[in-house]
Parts: sequence; C-alpha cells; structure tokens
Amino acid sequence: MNRAAHTAHAKGFSLVEVMVALIIVSVGLLGIAKMQALLLADTGVSRVRALVALEASSLAASIQANPDYWASAPNGLAVAIDPSATTPVVAQNDATLSSAISAAVTNSALCESTGSTACTAANMAGYDLVQWEQAMASVVGNAKTNLACSTTNQQVTCTITIDWQENTVNATAQEQGSTAFQNQSYQMVVQP
Repeated sequence: MNRAAHTAHAKGFSLVEVMVALIIVSVGLLGIAKMQALLLADTGVSRVRALVALEASSLAASIQANPDYWASAPNGLAVAIDPSATTPVVAQNDATLSSAISAAVTNSALCESTGSTACTAANMAGYDLVQWEQAMASVVGNAKTNLACSTTNQQVTCTITIDWQENTVNATAQEQGSTAFQNQSYQMVVQP
C-alpha cells in the first residue's frame, strides 16, 4: 500500500504535456524563421532603392558638372536609357548630343585623355550618359531611365526618372506561393 501511495504522489511530465510543449515551441520557431526571411528580403529591396537613389544623384552631379552643355540644353531634350535595348542611350531633339553619344559608344576613351581636342561639352555629356548607363546596368539591370529637360524663363530644368521592377516578399505572397513583382519609380529634378 505504501508503494501505491508513493506512485500517486509521483511528479513529472506526461508524454502529452511534452508533445504540446514541442508543438508550441515549433510554431514559435517557424514564426521567427518567417520574420527573418521577410526582414532579409526587405533588406535586399532597401539596398536596391538606395543604390538607385545614389545613381540618380550621380547623374545629377554629372549634369551639374557640365553646365556648358546642360545649362543650354535644347527645350524638350529627352534621353531614354534602357540597358536591354539595342541602342541603350538614345537622345531626342538634339542631334549634337545624339552624335556625341554615338562617338562615346564607339570611342570609350574620347573624353578620358586630357589632351583630347574632340572632347567638347556635348561630347562630355554623351560620354557621361554612356558611362552612367553602364554603371546603372550593373546596379539594377532592369531599370529604364528617362531624362527630360525643359526651359522655363531661360532656366533649364532636367527631370531624371528611373523605373524598375522589384521582387517583393510579403506574408500574403508567400502564403499563396506566388512571387510579387512591383513597379517602382524614382524621380529627381536637377537644374544645371
């Protein structure tokens, strides 16, 4: 009888309690893993957005560094930059810039040598655009950029618009098993 009384007062965990505790811990760990995956994806998206902003600032700095061309850019100047196109940099409404872009594509050292007499302000602008397109393509390969300049009251204003598509990860997309792509756009206004 003494042994039966001892068994009734025995303390410990039953198998059911251990299984319930394991399920609760497993669900918590899965939640932490999902949060970490979402944070990692958001970090990648933030990285691309920051690089796009830096590249836009780089193009704006190139424009401001060459006021001889950009301050007198023709009204309605439009430059389309698309790395996936056959001709990645195309200028409209300015034949001088178009030929400067072609020269920069065929002669990559056109404006690099200090003794070059062929490096005019338009050639430098074309060279800067071609070099910027190559840098941008290495950062965000699928980005398309439009540079539009207009003149109002004898003041030139250029608008840089960068459009790209990014892969976003959110809880809804993961639960549905699909990938969500969102179109993003960044715009900067610069006055040379």
